[in-house]
Amino acid sequence: MKTSTNSTTSHRDVDSAPVAANVREQTSAIREGDAALRRGEDPIHATRVAIRRLRSTLRVFTDAFDPSVATHLDQELSWYAGILGHVRDHEVQRDRFAHAVADLPDEWVLGPVAADIETTLAAEQRTYRADVDTVLTGDRYAALISALDTLDSTVPSLSHRKVTSLANKAGKKARTRLKSAIGSEIGDDEVFHRARKAFKRARYASELATPLTGKKRSKTTIRQYKHVQEVLGEHQDSLVAAQFLRRLGASAGTRPAENGFTYGLLFAYEQQAAAAALRRARTLKL
Repeated sequence: MKTSTNSTTSHRDVDSAPVAANVREQTSAIREGDAALRRGEDPIHATRVAIRRLRSTLRVFTDAFDPSVATHLDQELSWYAGILGHVRDHEVQRDRFAHAVADLPDEWVLGPVAADIETTLAAEQRTYRADVDTVLTGDRYAALISALDTLDSTVPSLSHRKVTSLANKAGKKARTRLKSAIGSEIGDDEVFHRARKAFKRARYASELATPLTGKKRSKTTIRQYKHVQEVLGEHQDSLVAAQFLRRLGASAGTRPAENGFTYGLLFAYEQQAAAAALRRARTLKL
């Protein structure tokens, strides 16, 4: 499923009312994800991207929305994204750890580490996927979909000047957060995570405003934002992977023919990768 385009959104709509067009595009993608989930398919990643883009639009282009409605909808989308996130995180970690174990020398892999990681995470992923199915039948989710339908038909147009101004403001906020993170004490990982999210919102906002600012100018800005986002993302991904490994490794000694040695190696690798990404992050300039 694609979230970057929508056959019902014309080029004229995007050019004249990019915020409203973006809302229609993302709400449509979320509804498509709903239908795919009910068919037993796996649109979770694409659905989460659509949710992130819509939440970004709600937060950056605030003048287009009723504040109380936008705040509530943002909270509900965050809740739903979190439910989907449990499934997606396990999918990502299964692939990450399979490659990490395969890259180790055979003599460093003590016991059925790859099989145990896969079995554990796959079982947890199935449980979280079942949780998603339960959510889809609940009243809270039904209210969220209804709120998206209402939003889709009530977004007013913003002036072109206002759209570009708010997109630029998002970029300025992201740069401020990065500077603050770079100047923070070593070990304060959360400030870099917040900076990453700010750059993601700035990138989405710049993409939304591209019909107004021009492709050439936007391309450079988007490329810069994406680079920062990727560096900070490497840091965050390694931290999340390390947390998984710490949890899995802590129980390794309780399983037959296995100990924590290989988990410790993988944990150390992720810690080193996080530290390397953090060093790169501290040298970023915009």
